[in-house]
Amino acid sequence: MIELALAARPRNSGGSLLAVIACLGLAGCEGRTTLTGGAVAADLVIRDVRVVDGTGSPWYRADVAISGDTITAIGPDLPEAAETLEANGLAASPGFIDMHAHSEYGLIVDPRALSKVAQGVTTEVLGEHLSAGPVLGPAVDDPMMVAPPIERDWTTLGGYFDRLEAAGVGPNVVSYVGSGQVRASVIGYEERAATEAELEAMEALVAQAMEEGAFAVASGLAYIPNAFASTEELIRLARVAAGYGGFYVSHLRSGFDGLREGIEIARESGAPLEIHHLNSTSSARIAEYAELIREARASGVEVTGNVYPYIAGWTYLRSLLPRWAQEGGVPRMLERLTDPADRARLLEGLRAGEAERPRWGRTFVSSFRDAVDGLSITDLGAERGTSPEEGLLDLLVEQEGEGFQISFGNTEPNLRQALAQPFTHIGSDGSALAAGMRTPMGKPHPRSFGTYPRVLARYVREEGLLTLEEAIRKMTSAPANRLGLTDRGVLRPWMRADIVLFDPERVRDEATFEEPERYPSGIEWVFVNGVAVIAQGEPTDELPGRVLRGPGFRPATGS
Repeated sequence: MIELALAARPRNSGGSLLAVIACLGLAGCEGRTTLTGGAVAADLVIRDVRVVDGTGSPWYRADVAISGDTITAIGPDLPEAAETLEANGLAASPGFIDMHAHSEYGLIVDPRALSKVAQGVTTEVLGEHLSAGPVLGPAVDDPMMVAPPIERDWTTLGGYFDRLEAAGVGPNVVSYVGSGQVRASVIGYEERAATEAELEAMEALVAQAMEEGAFAVASGLAYIPNAFASTEELIRLARVAAGYGGFYVSHLRSGFDGLREGIEIARESGAPLEIHHLNSTSSARIAEYAELIREARASGVEVTGNVYPYIAGWTYLRSLLPRWAQEGGVPRMLERLTDPADRARLLEGLRAGEAERPRWGRTFVSSFRDAVDGLSITDLGAERGTSPEEGLLDLLVEQEGEGFQISFGNTEPNLRQALAQPFTHIGSDGSALAAGMRTPMGKPHPRSFGTYPRVLARYVREEGLLTLEEAIRKMTSAPANRLGLTDRGVLRPWMRADIVLFDPERVRDEATFEEPERYPSGIEWVFVNGVAVIAQGEPTDELPGRVLRGPGFRPATGS
């Protein structure tokens, strides 16, 4: 049990625990004590924790002192401070950095990001194939980014950052600029090569986003319009990002050629490569993928990747259709779904694909519509008295192209190998949500609520695949190093006070595919910039997060 001992209760707290928590780490709270005689002044001392510092080094016992948003001391028997938190042997680690999040929509609807901070996530990294900006010219809003009840009032990534900062946000936020977002803003959703003038316009948009604070340019090469980009186009965009100290992130094209292309883009552009969800990208051949990555690293190409601890993915329902059917965007796709000739061609191709590689029985609808939510594609057809393929096409027409799907396409051995690689870290590929919050993505994947405690429970405590220290490194300093965050990711004096207190023996994911909106257990306290967003396992509704801007950031003139 955790006890909060008030060494000097803030005078305005009125005795309320939440008021005390809200005050922790905030400048201007009254009743602070300043320690003298050479001792380190502190607003809060967390007593008796097992420090898992994020470097991979063995844990050790100590106290942790925080002043404002900064860790000021770590060591035994620290002097008294304004507040004392008796942790009684809980583990203390840096806040977790989610290297692959789809929370653009969620952070606008509910900035607390409850499903993430409850897991210990203190920094969300956004912007895979799409990003919150730019949205210009022929680009249209994607339901993963913006949908009712949100009305987008920005057109650039910098404008989205301004919106977050104006409203407040629970965790810190990092974003990439999506190459697909840039292509859509210049070319739209047509399958064709970019002209030289269009390439220069895309390069200018990447440069603008990097100056607004993006950390990298990111591609999702399974999705429209990203899939239409040539290798040369991606090299040119990645080269721009590299010029600002950024890197290149990719949901690779499938197969070994996709990995080879990613490595080529990194080599030719000079931008380090970060691979999204390496466990699913590599299918069942992670050992061979890992060997290619080791060879690339040995040759001087910097390659890392992130992994989520589930064997099922979560993506657009329309991604089950072939690329030609999606070309031109959703309006053109819907026309094809109702055109007799195109529909017949689609049905023939879908049936042939199912005969060659059956997947309808392990692919489930994630939709706004309760009547179909959770049905497999096989059951969807049976419910409608038709074939799975007909049911899928009909549903897409009814939902105007929207809807998501959860598909079981990986294996546990492959996942374990991916987790164990020294160059991988953790990314949820999930969204910041509150339980009961419905989005255009439908019923969520449990990874939005359970990724980090699942690693700590299943792959550390139960299976021993990773040591506690190595798992925490993959959640903290490894992603911080990839991003170039020099003040987060490690528990050390003068780092930002993003801290998680958890019980290594009790931490557990509670979210399942049947009941995905369940918060984890065993994570007791989470601090973002020195302010508690989770206290004694409960949310405080504080919004102390910040937009973190990349190395190319240039403040607007006059700001």
